[in-house]
Amino acid sequence: MALSGRRQMPDSTRIIRGGGSGDGWGIALQDMLATSSNDTAAWMQQHTRLLKSDTNSLVGLLQLRCETCYIKLYRYKSSLQKMLFRLGRGRPVRSFDVARELLAKEVPVSGPLACLLVPEGILLLTEGMPDGRNLNDLWLEQPASDEFRQIMHGAGESVARLHQAGYAHGDCKWSNLLWTGRQCYLVDLDGAGVAAIASAKQARDLARFTLNAEELAIGAELYELFLESYLQGVGESRQVVIVRMMPILRVLRERHVAKYGERGQRLL
Repeated sequence: MALSGRRQMPDSTRIIRGGGSGDGWGIALQDMLATSSNDTAAWMQQHTRLLKSDTNSLVGLLQLRCETCYIKLYRYKSSLQKMLFRLGRGRPVRSFDVARELLAKEVPVSGPLACLLVPEGILLLTEGMPDGRNLNDLWLEQPASDEFRQIMHGAGESVARLHQAGYAHGDCKWSNLLWTGRQCYLVDLDGAGVAAIASAKQARDLARFTLNAEELAIGAELYELFLESYLQGVGESRQVVIVRMMPILRVLRERHVAKYGERGQRLL
């Protein structure tokens, strides 16, 4: 029987994370979904400001409980993934759990709010940070601005805090770092997870960031500000970190040159 004042939700829709009385984000999102049809993608097109849409996912900004939230629909790609989603497992749930762990360790990430199972897959709701802009877009709009010295310092500090906490991001490109004017936040934690300090996984984060910096041709001065801030945070020498990173960076460079051609300016 449906609860009084609330529309009956389909059996395939339920709260996986964020439904407790302490926060209520999952309940608020479920109530909002209950006012619409079972087509979650269509609901997002109507109720969110879409930022990205492809075969496997939709991403948008949603106003919920008088706050701006970031919402992502993960569509299941196979019957096996559908079963895992229904069991409360899979990448979006891991992303939620990792974000919660990182917040507890004071790593700057977008706060996780809720995970909901829906007919097409899983909805992940996180803090929206409406004043945040990703580093890639900021550079393309205002390259070499005075603020970028502060941004590079903040980026190095945030990646160092992630690594010192014993984690790696998994896709540490510039579009996954948001600058709010005060701090760099790590977002899109789909590939994030536990990683040994000074491991190859952490070195890959640095290589991915460096490749992006090379392709955008930011120049050695700004890159060294990032690297100096990172080294200070992890307490390692420049030589040791670069030796560990270079084999991975070379592989990433080769892949990008094969796909896009030579771009930007090499920094190392």
